[in-house]
Amino acid sequence: MDPQVTATAPAARRRSLNGLALQLSAVALSFILVSLLVVTASHAAFVAQTDNPRNHVGAGAVHLADDDSGYAMFAVDGLTPGNVQERCIKVTYTGTVDAGDVRLYVPSAPTGALAPFLDLTVDIAPDNAAGPGSCTGFGTGQRLFSGTLSSLASTRSDWTTGLSTWQPAGTPETRVFRFRLQVQDTPGAQGLATEFGFTWETRTS
Repeated sequence: MDPQVTATAPAARRRSLNGLALQLSAVALSFILVSLLVVTASHAAFVAQTDNPRNHVGAGAVHLADDDSGYAMFAVDGLTPGNVQERCIKVTYTGTVDAGDVRLYVPSAPTGALAPFLDLTVDIAPDNAAGPGSCTGFGTGQRLFSGTLSSLASTRSDWTTGLSTWQPAGTPETRVFRFRLQVQDTPGAQGLATEFGFTWETRTS
């Protein structure tokens, strides 16, 4: 074998490997430069922000209260014709939102058999010296109902059919209600009794 050819072959291989290494280095360097350019371009982008933090939502409330302290307005036995029983009660709106009508109704049918023989009137007045119980200082007021207890219970039995009394314009706001009861002068009422209740209700307008 020609010694010159033998010596030339390793040199050629070395040159080829060196060239490949240079090419790979150039590719790697190009990749690094491109990456640096992308990062630099990203860091140089325009940025703008605006925030709307700490949002809060709370629900309003409607609330009615009265001054009866948990006691019934009427606790009467032995009622006779011509003996008028009169009671007053204050109802106050203390809600946090505008309310619709405050309506008065009898939530369930009176028990017993006396209700058809009990004449009832209901009047309303602005807040005054009346109540709880006593109607001293009530004044004239405005008539809301006149009839028998049974007729009120049968026609005004829920919020939909309830008597419209007043619509609060602020909070707190109070109205006084005067109830008058008397038994009819008829033999059919003798010895009878009844139990009943009243409800005031309002809803958001």
